[in-house]
Amino acid sequence: MNCVIDSLLRRFPLISDQVDVSELRVILRELEFVLERNIQGDIVELGCYKGTTSLFLARLLAARNEDRKLYLYDSFAGLPPKTAQDSSTVGDQFVAGELHATKADLVRTFMKNYLPQPTIKKAWFSNLNRTDMPADICFAFFDGDFYESIRDSFRVCQDLFSAGATIVIDDYDSEALPGAARATDEWISQHSTIIKSFRTEHSLGILKLV
Repeated sequence: MNCVIDSLLRRFPLISDQVDVSELRVILRELEFVLERNIQGDIVELGCYKGTTSLFLARLLAARNEDRKLYLYDSFAGLPPKTAQDSSTVGDQFVAGELHATKADLVRTFMKNYLPQPTIKKAWFSNLNRTDMPADICFAFFDGDFYESIRDSFRVCQDLFSAGATIVIDDYDSEALPGAARATDEWISQHSTIIKSFRTEHSLGILKLV
């Protein structure tokens, strides 16, 4: 049992329904795994919506007195259009423009929770390049929902991952959002030499690099 993570999950509420406590526990546990091994780099989250996961990542960093920086990326314009790679047998859920939030609200949310302001970049992931990212990434949470968003998340981060970095992909095991798994599987097949392990837990894909 992890006392710090469990304490955070008991003390603070979730501010959206896009992640549950079980998934958050896994995400935080994987971040702590990286931190305990002192793997070099900062933390990135691509797709933050209202900031539920973002807040908990920041809280864990604060609880551990870590000086790592948190970088958040979102279009703040809702979901992009789907492509054929996002076609699902369970129907047309999650349409363009859905899950809209604002950067200003996210900034205020961090202020209200007395947490250090992360670096926040408003952009479609397809428009991001490596100059928008930290120099080294030890932990990444990809929550882009769709094929192209996850593909672009890997593209912009792939040359910046530190040795031993961990990548957590939301919705990897989601029947409604098959594009996340398709983009992840493609990246894994193209980068097998740097992959130490891959597994799923709840809806999450957990990828560890050598």
